[in-house]
Amino acid sequence: MWLRQLPDRVRWLLIGGGLALAALAAAEPNTSHAGNDDAEAEAVLRGAFLKPPFTCEALSDPATYAAGSMASMRQLIAGETYWYFRSEVDLQQSFHLDEASQVAFAELVSRLAQRGVRLVVMLQPTRGLMHSDALLSPWQEQYSLAAARHSFLKKAHTLRALGAIVPDMEPVLTGQHEKEYFFRRDHHWTPYGADVSARQVAAAMLADPALDELPEIAFETHPDILLRKMGTMNVAVSSVCGNAYGFQWVRGTVTSPVERIDSADALFGDVAAPAIALVGTSNSDNRDERYKNYNFHGYLQQYLSRDIVNFAMTGGGATGSLEDLLLSDAYQSGQFRYLIWELPVSYALEDQVVWRQLLPEASGGCADQTLLASEKVTVPVASIDERAEVLANSGQNRHLTAGKDHLLLDMNFSDSNFKQFYVLAYYDDGQREKIRIRRPARLDTGRFMLRLDPPSRHSNLLSVLLEFEQPVAAAMEVEVSLCDY
Repeated sequence: MWLRQLPDRVRWLLIGGGLALAALAAAEPNTSHAGNDDAEAEAVLRGAFLKPPFTCEALSDPATYAAGSMASMRQLIAGETYWYFRSEVDLQQSFHLDEASQVAFAELVSRLAQRGVRLVVMLQPTRGLMHSDALLSPWQEQYSLAAARHSFLKKAHTLRALGAIVPDMEPVLTGQHEKEYFFRRDHHWTPYGADVSARQVAAAMLADPALDELPEIAFETHPDILLRKMGTMNVAVSSVCGNAYGFQWVRGTVTSPVERIDSADALFGDVAAPAIALVGTSNSDNRDERYKNYNFHGYLQQYLSRDIVNFAMTGGGATGSLEDLLLSDAYQSGQFRYLIWELPVSYALEDQVVWRQLLPEASGGCADQTLLASEKVTVPVASIDERAEVLANSGQNRHLTAGKDHLLLDMNFSDSNFKQFYVLAYYDDGQREKIRIRRPARLDTGRFMLRLDPPSRHSNLLSVLLEFEQPVAAAMEVEVSLCDY
């Protein structure tokens, strides 16, 4: 059976090699001095090298994880049979949130509240927190489950103290589970993991009286297709060592309304627009490939009895989908009352450049702020490292920017695929800011906001330029507004 699980090329090489070796054995008499060498060759032919855990010395070499997709796999180790772990992420024992990030998080909670939105943060545990019993020596001795749990709960308490609703995940961390929370060789949770997490989120939200103001819709969950999971760690081991396990199979689920919503009612406004939004990682995304869906969105709808709009994004990191939501017409128009953020606890949230984008987006940009300057320019075709000025704040207008701790740039690019660039802000005291921007690949909007932090309160903004880290293949329209933050 193991032979059927191998790629075709490997399988035929083994079969061909076996036939060739058999023919050779038939043609030549067996010699007594072959001894252990013959036994070893026969063992190899029978697939001894394909036995678990399929690891190799290269997995212990730091150079293996120097670049590309392997960088997120540092360092792959084998656990009990069928299990792999990433020692750097899965076995993390401290989940620090520095002071600057705490200040930014509190400001996010406040800015959302000003628009009538309550933030709910679902901290997702690490694989070590949920499956430390699958670790082997020496990692089992080196990993302190008690320290990791303490740090997890401390981070949850901190976020709660900063104003967010943070569900109590301690019962999930310490309870006995009938199924596995995570896949054995993949960083995603299973539908069971999504289910028990959604129950905790619902319990926290149902305790908030404001939820009673939202209309209820009954949902039910049913078994769905079998999810086949090769596993990101499994694939990484295979790419390095040349062999790995096969698929893990887990039953999926699907959730739908108990009563069908009439399309005519929805068209003519008789059905209220969902007032709850979900953001998060690929754990929460509803992807086109059904075998990659774990139904966290559906479980939330069932346990809350409310419709939810899912903005979760695969490949967007901790904040890509949050940015997608904040820039959406639905958010900007005031549709939502709750925002559920599925956030892996290992994410540090320490990138201040990201906060300088998220916070003004949460407030709606320059729409309700005092406008200080504006400009519309056409950026010509350009190569990497070239620059283009998009805002010239010369003359007396520049004095409007003096004495301010922060300014806000609110921009619109006609090309929504423009994602890699620097923003350069020049001030009349000779100082400047240069901020590197990397927007998520799946973010489908040309709107961009950035908080400027003048180096001196006495300086005036003179000019804003873009420096390109991707070619500008066709002329691009750029609308720029500068306003109070």
